[in-house]
Amino acid sequence: MRTDKPAKNVDEYLAGVPEPARSTLNRVRAAIRSAVPAETTEVISYRIPTFKYKGSLMAFAAFLKHCSLFPMSVAGGVQERA
Repeated sequence: MRTDKPAKNVDEYLAGVPEPARSTLNRVRAAIRSAVPAETTEVISYRIPTFKYKGSLMAFAAFLKHCSLFPMSVAGGVQERA
């Protein structure tokens, strides 16, 4: 959810999200984390939680009446075959 002061990290972002959206986004976060490479980092980008690995992979956010999932790049997380 957008506030006047942007969150510094994903935990801070989620702390500012009211229930039931917070629980939903925590489950989304866990599902993404279980599917991405271990080297993937979590950052705040464009004021929303974003997973990065060789570029932005996936982001999620809470809004007043809905939550959104933003696929950003399939190529960044896929290893090329020789």
